[in-house]
Amino acid sequence: MGNLFAFKFAVSFICLCGFLIACATPSFVVKSEPLQADVFIQDIKTGDKKLIGKTPLQMPIPEVKKIAGEGLTSGEFFTVSVEKTGFIPQSFNVPATRFGTTLSQLDVKLKEGTVPKELRLAKEILDHLFIAQKFAVAQQFERAQIELDKILSPFPDFARALSMRASIYYAQKNYPESLKWYEEALKANPEMDEAVKMVAKVKTLQSGRIPASSTNEATKPKGDR
Repeated sequence: MGNLFAFKFAVSFICLCGFLIACATPSFVVKSEPLQADVFIQDIKTGDKKLIGKTPLQMPIPEVKKIAGEGLTSGEFFTVSVEKTGFIPQSFNVPATRFGTTLSQLDVKLKEGTVPKELRLAKEILDHLFIAQKFAVAQQFERAQIELDKILSPFPDFARALSMRASIYYAQKNYPESLKWYEEALKANPEMDEAVKMVAKVKTLQSGRIPASSTNEATKPKGDR
């Protein structure tokens, strides 16, 4: 009888330990209405979307970080999208800092319908601009340029992307390239005030009339100036 009790106690203890370990492992949870929606993660380096499962989904955070991209650190973010046929997809920019807790959860309510092609394209462009600016602010200039390539490859005359590319070169003090891309932005949109001002400023810098350290405005969003 004593041996049977000891055996049951040991089994219960092992199960309890397993439960506690499972609970202690940080998890990323995605729930949706309706269920069985596809969950994608966008690789922070390549921009590729990777299907990680269907809702309801629970995945260990170390595995999520690995899928999102090696080297994901606090302060960075990646994009999670939830999609289901017949419903409007939703995307979320998830900061790595959310993974400081034991559980990070997204509760998504999808609306029936489809996004018109034009609106979907506009959203993709805005997403790339947003990500490019985040990378630029973090001084991850190569990643920022990759995001801009995704806009400029299909739309080489997109003035906002051209201007942002110029601002990135400006932040790197590569004034010849900065001037080149600001002028390209002006060709695409001659009334772009920001580009007009920055062309004049870069030319003044190149002439040596003002110190290069006198301003860092080109790297700031227009609304923050």
